[in-house]
Amino acid sequence: MLVLHIFACIWNAIVEFEQYWIPPLDFVWTGKYPKLYRFYGQPLLYRYIVHYYNAVLFLGGNEMGPRTNIEILTCTAILIAMAIINATLFGNMAVLIESSGSKQAQF
Repeated sequence: MLVLHIFACIWNAIVEFEQYWIPPLDFVWTGKYPKLYRFYGQPLLYRYIVHYYNAVLFLGGNEMGPRTNIEILTCTAILIAMAIINATLFGNMAVLIESSGSKQAQF
C-alpha cells in the first residue's frame, strides 16, 4: 500500500504541474476538455482516490492516458518500476509456496 501511495503521489505531482491529463475513467469527457471537464477543481480526497486507483492500474500495467512528453516519460518509468515490483512479489510468493509444500511433504 505504501508503494502505491508513493507512486500515486508522484503521478499527482506530475499531472498537477501539467493540468492537462484526464483520468482513464473520464475519457468520455475528452472532447469537452477544458470547457466542461474540471478534474483539477475537484476536492482533494476525490483526486487522491483517483490517483490511488491509477497507481493500482500502474501495478497491472494498464494504460494511463499520458498527454504530454513529461507524462509519457514518467508513465514509462513508473510502469517499468511497477513491473519489477510485481515480478518480485509473485516470485517471492512462488518461493514461499514451494518451500511450504516441501516442508509439509517431509513432515
